[in-house]
Amino acid sequence: MKLDTPREPFLQHLQLAASICPTRSPRPIVQDVVLEVSDHTITLLATDGEISVRTSYTDDGVSGSGRIALPAATLLSAVRALPSDEIHIVESGSLHEIKGGSALFKLHGDDPDLFPSIPTVDLDNAVSMPVSAFGDLCERTMFAAAKDMGRYAFNGVLLEIGPDEVTMVATDGRRLSLARMACKTGLKERRSSILPLKGLIQLQRAAADGAKELRLDLRENQVTFALEGTEIIAQLLEGEFPDFRAVLPAEKDTPREAQLDREELANAIRRAAVTAGELTRSVELSFSSGRLCVSSHQEGVGESRSEMDVKYDGEEVDIRFNPEFLGEYLKTLPEGDVTFRFKDRSSAGLFRASEDSLYVVMPITS
Repeated sequence: MKLDTPREPFLQHLQLAASICPTRSPRPIVQDVVLEVSDHTITLLATDGEISVRTSYTDDGVSGSGRIALPAATLLSAVRALPSDEIHIVESGSLHEIKGGSALFKLHGDDPDLFPSIPTVDLDNAVSMPVSAFGDLCERTMFAAAKDMGRYAFNGVLLEIGPDEVTMVATDGRRLSLARMACKTGLKERRSSILPLKGLIQLQRAAADGAKELRLDLRENQVTFALEGTEIIAQLLEGEFPDFRAVLPAEKDTPREAQLDREELANAIRRAAVTAGELTRSVELSFSSGRLCVSSHQEGVGESRSEMDVKYDGEEVDIRFNPEFLGEYLKTLPEGDVTFRFKDRSSAGLFRASEDSLYVVMPITS
């Protein structure tokens, strides 16, 4: 193996590939990243057994040929530490020399033939959509997925693709976030799958490099995200996602409505969270005509109180929520205002920031 390359594109693609490599594994080979060089093109391969990445770039400054497997974390640290704009990698006996300017690293590698096979990608039936629009769906939903492992379907995000729209839904059983966008997909029937959070996080990293178009392909047990120069292949989650349509409150079930300034509400929630305690964390939203008071109180901790003007002319109602559930939702929104619909202190509340997104959250009643 011999490789010469400009540092910046190599570092950029290495960071993406290395981000999924486990730091520990019963299969040490998956801690490696595979480098393939041919015709001014470098391809990097990485996998953790569930998520795989194939990313490549072409540059006139790339030369060399060969294939090697090097420890991803160590290689990444070495490349970040090199002082020059050019990187040279050459095989030297049982070691691989990574040079840049006056600096030199020597790393042990592994046999690239032992590296797991990464599925080839056939995008003939892929659905195309703007990366930014799909990324917005991810931002509005991913935070609501279950954090505790072992809940299978709840640990992922439901993706529904129909002929004219794409919908994403996430829930942990106590809250649910839904977002959709209009999209001519070319499909004749609706398809749905549960996407792993790790695959979506990897897509967000790849999209940060300025890609415009996403091509998405759903297979029986895997999803492929293809951007310019990068393919992410992820195993779909098994399990039964709950019937989210059955739990969405109808308008008649949420007769009261308040119009709120998103940033002002987020700041009030953040302040109330300071004195919400650690065990039974809750903040109270107290609605009265034209006013909202956001407060919290915890014995032995203290209390806080913030007031804000709102558009509300209903009866006085006090509702308690987990502050993280409200804060995580509000910080995902680009909109300036949010609508909150509710019935009483013990029924689910419904937040809307746009016609194509909503958030259902259960109050704390104990």
